[in-house]
Amino acid sequence: MKEASQKTCDVFKLCLAVGITVTFLCDFPSTQAASDGDSGNEEKGSGTHQKLLIIMLDGFRWDYYKSQKDELIAFPVFLQDGVQAEWVEPIFPSLSYPCWTTISTGVYPEVHGIIGNYMFDLKKEAMFDIFNHSTTRMEHWWQNSEPLWTTATRHKRKTFLRYWSRCDVAFDQIKPDTCSGFTEARGAAAIKETLSVAVENLQKDYDLVMVYSEHIDNVGHKFGPESPELKQAMRDVDSALSDFLDNMLDTGLDEKVNIVILGDHGMKGVGEGSNVTYLSLDDYINASDVYKVLDRGAVFAITPYAKRLEQVYEGLKGKEGFDVYRREEIPEHFHYKNNRLVQDILVVAQPNYFIRGLAQSSKQVPRDPATVQYWGGTHGYPNMTEMRTIFFAKGPGFKKGLVHPPIQLVDVYQIFAHLLDIPARPHNGSWTRVSGMLTSRSAREAVCDLCIIIFTMCLTLFNFVHYPGTMHT
Repeated sequence: MKEASQKTCDVFKLCLAVGITVTFLCDFPSTQAASDGDSGNEEKGSGTHQKLLIIMLDGFRWDYYKSQKDELIAFPVFLQDGVQAEWVEPIFPSLSYPCWTTISTGVYPEVHGIIGNYMFDLKKEAMFDIFNHSTTRMEHWWQNSEPLWTTATRHKRKTFLRYWSRCDVAFDQIKPDTCSGFTEARGAAAIKETLSVAVENLQKDYDLVMVYSEHIDNVGHKFGPESPELKQAMRDVDSALSDFLDNMLDTGLDEKVNIVILGDHGMKGVGEGSNVTYLSLDDYINASDVYKVLDRGAVFAITPYAKRLEQVYEGLKGKEGFDVYRREEIPEHFHYKNNRLVQDILVVAQPNYFIRGLAQSSKQVPRDPATVQYWGGTHGYPNMTEMRTIFFAKGPGFKKGLVHPPIQLVDVYQIFAHLLDIPARPHNGSWTRVSGMLTSRSAREAVCDLCIIIFTMCLTLFNFVHYPGTMHT
């Protein structure tokens, strides 16, 4: 009996040890945090995982490539040597900051809390304005969801970001090793320089490099998605990418680095002659009834004075060209309303409509110049083909020559975590939608599988030793 008891104890200890290993390897991220001054830590960049470069091209509509594919050089290389998703479905609202944050966290805006390019925190009396960096750098906006670079830093991956969102704001007191946050860097020359900087840092010991270009988005807004200027911008970006690919080849990085090119949202033509009807918010509400109007165009939020909410709502309800929602009426499928920063009223333009903001009021954020009568293009609409964007990828972690079924913007985060071999934080993506584009499982996932198999065998053995009678039928 004493010998049997000892066997049972030994098996139990083995099961317990394997169970603890499974728990820590598969479920929990490292709790070790890097300080702001930790960029020189030599433990990072161990080389036991694949390097990853993420190139975000703002405002790159899903069909831009198709309309010019015979003129382009670099994009066909990605299709031949890697993977192209048919398209990527963006989140609502399909605006820059919400989309950037979903790419970085894998969750919807109602979870990560960046619900627009312009936001207002009533409790803190704080404004968030995409082009006012003193407002976007306030830490309290960014503490809901851990971004990819923070998780990577926790797990000793060395990180470099250029012009990427607010990577310069600490999350849980952790910053990337090197980061310059979003700032305007216009023109084709900016992307050429950015891609050159990316290669320089990949040659160093950086494991994750994330860079951003706004050129396509700027041209789309100004001239429209069907314009000759947009087609030229596409050729310019493709040329920059072609030089980048040559640079990667010359430096021997071509087969060592996973490269992802993706957009954040698409673009709809709304210029003069586009059959888009322009409406003016002044025709429906009085500026004296509202405290703030946040944004304009495809989607915007209104903060009425408390006693004027119904009056403002009724002035908008049932009108042609847009849908209006009280906070509690916002559709669940927007994945938007369950956040404290959502204002009392949300207005969403219908296809082929554009809504101008209040013309003469400081309550309108932002205020467009009176000389701006038409935009060339815009975005923000829900469930619209023109809002779709792109995903191209190549490298050792991706299959070759694959046109993959459509994915969603919330899906891409887990791909990045997989390639970096770090545990993904809880997210809204679907592994089923993306696993088919990858060549193999990460080292972490393989170890987890092995540990689970061993753990199962241990439990079976423990059951056999401790309850031998239950093994017979």
